[in-house]
Amino acid sequence: MDNCPLQCGSSIRHLFAYGSLADPRRLDDVLGHGHCGERLRARLDGFERITTAAYPFPYIVAAHGRSVDGVLLMDLSSDDLEALDRYEETDQGMYQRQSVEVEAWGCGSQTLRLQAHTYVAGAALMTSINR
Repeated sequence: MDNCPLQCGSSIRHLFAYGSLADPRRLDDVLGHGHCGERLRARLDGFERITTAAYPFPYIVAAHGRSVDGVLLMDLSSDDLEALDRYEETDQGMYQRQSVEVEAWGCGSQTLRLQAHTYVAGAALMTSINR
């Protein structure tokens, strides 16, 4: 845990990842340190994962009756979320960070319902692929 920048009292968050951030090496590169939290298998209902030749990375959009499989990244700090926002270009409108409820699986057979953030397609991304 020596490489973990979390400190007592810091604001901790969870993130549902479904693309490049699900890769532990990419996540560590983006954060600038090793991710200290757990990684749980997870599913996000009400969204659809899209890949297209018009954009090099997957993105998700709201879609009734659909679901996306991914990874729940636990215990991210507010600084971590800021680094992830920069990576996902939220200030440019490529992605938008949104609060969601995810279903996650730990060591047992019982599922957990947890609040988390995820990145959904932003207005600029949608405009760029619909040209």
